[in-house]
Amino acid sequence: MTFLEYRSKIYEMSKPSLKNEPAGYPEYAVRAEVIGRYFSPPLASSTFHDFVNKGKIVPLKGIRGFYKLNDSLRRLGLREVARFPAEIQKRTIEDIVRLAFTLIDRDLFPEPSWLLFEEAIGLNDAEHARLIADQHRDKVESHDHVKLKLAYFQGVIDWAAMMEAEGESESGRA
Repeated sequence: MTFLEYRSKIYEMSKPSLKNEPAGYPEYAVRAEVIGRYFSPPLASSTFHDFVNKGKIVPLKGIRGFYKLNDSLRRLGLREVARFPAEIQKRTIEDIVRLAFTLIDRDLFPEPSWLLFEEAIGLNDAEHARLIADQHRDKVESHDHVKLKLAYFQGVIDWAAMMEAEGESESGRA
């Protein structure tokens, strides 16, 4: 075997397998129970957390309790899904802003009530919330008093409502 043949063989062996490559399906952020339902019987909690620790189930960065569905299914050797079985509700900008402020300070800005009952949220909405949180985190943390932090939050919520109302009125004109 020549050096070039040996090097190409090593290169082929080091390439990731095709089963771990994304299939181009959209990604969904889901709760643990949803991933557990892909197994019969459903995964035990301890087994689920073992898979998380081994990197087979991928947690969603920044939003506790949610995991990447297709990435996790692929790493577990299961078939990815092109569509989420139930329709994922499209969130308003106010909903996303409320989630973003929860990411900033969970004690001061508790999780929005709709999040407690959702099995899945769109990954775009989750990423949008994370970006909004990054944008406002320094301003919120710069205030010393809780009242000022809450006033800032209310100002952002009011801005979001105005932007949404403006968007709806423009779409009605078209």
